[in-house]
Amino acid sequence: MMRFFRALLLVLLALAVVATALYFTGNYELTDRLTELFWAVQLWVPVTFGFEQFLVILAAISVVAVVLVISGSAAVLVMMANRRSRSAQRREDRVAAAQQEIAHVKEQYQRQYEELELLGQRLTRQLDKRLLLHALVEAASRVTSGTQANSIVGLWLLHPETDTLRFETGLYCDETLFTKTEFLPTEQPFARVISTQKPWVLQAWEAEAPLVKSEKAAQLGSATGLILVPFLMEGRVSAILALFCPQDVLKSYEEQKAFYNAIWTELMLASVIAIQGAVTILDRLTGVHTRDYFTTRLLQELERANRYQLPLSLLMIDIDNFKLVNDMLGHPQGDAVLKIIAKLIRKEVRAIDLVGRYGGEEFVVMLPETGYGEDIATNTGALVVAERIRKAVDDEFHGLQKPLNLTISIGVMVRRFPQDREMGHQELVRLADEQLYRAKTTGKNKVCSLLQQQSEGVGG
Repeated sequence: MMRFFRALLLVLLALAVVATALYFTGNYELTDRLTELFWAVQLWVPVTFGFEQFLVILAAISVVAVVLVISGSAAVLVMMANRRSRSAQRREDRVAAAQQEIAHVKEQYQRQYEELELLGQRLTRQLDKRLLLHALVEAASRVTSGTQANSIVGLWLLHPETDTLRFETGLYCDETLFTKTEFLPTEQPFARVISTQKPWVLQAWEAEAPLVKSEKAAQLGSATGLILVPFLMEGRVSAILALFCPQDVLKSYEEQKAFYNAIWTELMLASVIAIQGAVTILDRLTGVHTRDYFTTRLLQELERANRYQLPLSLLMIDIDNFKLVNDMLGHPQGDAVLKIIAKLIRKEVRAIDLVGRYGGEEFVVMLPETGYGEDIATNTGALVVAERIRKAVDDEFHGLQKPLNLTISIGVMVRRFPQDREMGHQELVRLADEQLYRAKTTGKNKVCSLLQQQSEGVGG
């Protein structure tokens, strides 16, 4: 384009010079006027010069004028061309910027898709409730952490038996951070989330969601925002995720709401799997573990006991004269008794111990890393735990009229290491059941063990 303009200017200049020469040589009237102009100039100019010199000067002035006009025109054309070029460059820059933004958005969507895919893979690897819930809070923290600080996450589960939300697990926090570890569904800040069944985003949590103890607030650091996310199961809120986030995360939350909603859906499915999984391994009546799950865990603990050379104890528990409760008072009253006794058993054992319903009115307790506990002063050992359970049930029902003046009998069996390392789970259960039978047939409301039987000199 610039070459064309330059060629056009040269052609015009040549034509102008030719036209001027022709005009000057063929126009006699113009010659007369030039002569008159020459004499007029002579009168005003103190320097004397000839007519030919005057014509040369006049021609030079004309050429300069023509050059200036053409240069000005060229400058205007160049300016217009530059402006057009800059405009085209700006369009190209805008197109490049738009393409870069599109590429950035595509890259962001790709990262988010990969994050979702990876999240699903991580969560589906875990089927154990405790591990799955821990993976859930880890994933929630990872996707809501800022560049300068990690988000702090707490998970609250709805417990149907009490209809309350209890703190279950957290990341970078524990139950001591919060004002309470158990909330009614009608208490804030959970009441709003339960009623709307939608996430609640707060720039500052102190005023509307007094969830954290004031003296513990400094532990949150720059995580001053709060997102409360409800997890639904069968149309009802079954869990709530509390995420204390940095402010830069909250600023991008609305822009990436679709991504976060997809994350919440993934995590909600994980929570449902964890909760439903816990339901399937629990006896619906008593809340203790089912026989099948108990057997699975017993096999796992036996392997662990062999690997680390640890003892393991088993308690077989049966309710004395329970049939009379069902026969005289009916099955609803019998169910109530089973619930009470299951609760008493769970209260007297450790968190790592496992309580199961073995069948009917019979319960079983597994005590990992536990021997006989001959030293009563240590308040440990299978015999001590068994006696504590027996006494708790006796105290609960003592003084009630028949058939509710209930007691229990307990058979104890300890798998020692290395003496009993060849003992499998079936043999362990059989020997514990033999001790339960001995307790039932020698007076009831008592604890019997193989150790006691051997010390009494009774064969078995």
